[in-house]
Amino acid sequence: MKKRYKSAYKGYRGRNPWRRNAVPIVAAVILVLGAVAALYFGGAFDRLSDLLPHRQPVEDVDPAPDPTPAPDTQPDPAPIPNPQPDPDPVVETGYATIEISGEKQRYDTLFRVGDTGFEYFTYLPEVGQKYADAVNKTANDLNGSAAVYAITIPLSSSVGLPDDMAGQDVFGDQKAAEESVDALMGANIHPIPLYEALMQHRSEYIYFRTDHHWTALGAYYAYCQFCQAKGVTPHALADYGKDEYPGFLGSFYRDSGESKEMAAHPDVVEAYHPVSQNAELDYTDEGGNVQRWQVIYDVTDYPADLKYSCFIGSDHSYTVIRNPDLTDNSSCVVIKESFGNAFVPYLVDHYQTVHVIDYRYWEGNLTDFIKANGVQDVIFINNLSAIRSTYLMGKLQGIV
Repeated sequence: MKKRYKSAYKGYRGRNPWRRNAVPIVAAVILVLGAVAALYFGGAFDRLSDLLPHRQPVEDVDPAPDPTPAPDTQPDPAPIPNPQPDPDPVVETGYATIEISGEKQRYDTLFRVGDTGFEYFTYLPEVGQKYADAVNKTANDLNGSAAVYAITIPLSSSVGLPDDMAGQDVFGDQKAAEESVDALMGANIHPIPLYEALMQHRSEYIYFRTDHHWTALGAYYAYCQFCQAKGVTPHALADYGKDEYPGFLGSFYRDSGESKEMAAHPDVVEAYHPVSQNAELDYTDEGGNVQRWQVIYDVTDYPADLKYSCFIGSDHSYTVIRNPDLTDNSSCVVIKESFGNAFVPYLVDHYQTVHVIDYRYWEGNLTDFIKANGVQDVIFINNLSAIRSTYLMGKLQGIV
């Protein structure tokens, strides 16, 4: 940009002794001015200026915008660089941010942040293969006579982990683990991944703080994903009756050496009753005796560590729930560990009969059972910690 300079010339008034010779002087002035004009318009002054020394341009030292730029001389503005920021999954995916304050402490099996525990996790591909083999064998043995679903549940140390602790190796990449397990499922299986669905609700009370299980709300969101895969409409939470059992101190509380922070803020177990109020539940106890129970049992007076037992009478080798409000002979079998307890009550309103097998305790042949009972839907539901357990996957393989 060309600079503008204000003229330093000031007119001068004085005596005029040269008036007598005005004509020749005026003529001389006219000749000089003409020569100057010719030089100016010919660009000679610019070339001469280039030969003279100049001060360092101000722009080279500390550029500042011209307050009154000339439109005809202002260059086009240079584009402002807009580099892409590092990807932020919370922003890009819409996940809520989780922050937990308080003391951080490591234990043998978990990490505690304030009043909240998080289980360590490492995915073992060879054990995940054992799980997939058991599910695939069941589907192949049934030869398409029943629909087979596989629900993989991430842990709270994936979904509910504070953002400032994300990516730590001790908690594993549980999304990748879920994808690895689902990728091993055969063509006759409907895998139902839950990581993304639960992450959309990660700021809600979907896992306990003092226990490794999910809550009934977390199980509800899994139920909605199952209904989507099956092609049925899930009930709204408002359709269910709800009970609350405060004072729950679960496995994390025990494994933390009864943390004072957890004791000061115990969990509340929320339980949703099936819409059908006439459902009947029977379970087989350790002695082989059949006991009548309730789908949701009042555990108000139970000890603090047993509040999760409100769901389907807790863990038994075999449980059956019959809904007399349905007469379509629909049935399913749920092959589960304890995470499945909070999930089963939502199925009651969709099946006349719900069979529940806890493979940790049940003895028998799963395919024979399914065929003998005319089961239409087979639902494997397991959390990632169970799927990485060689012992538990060995128990599962023992019934298929």
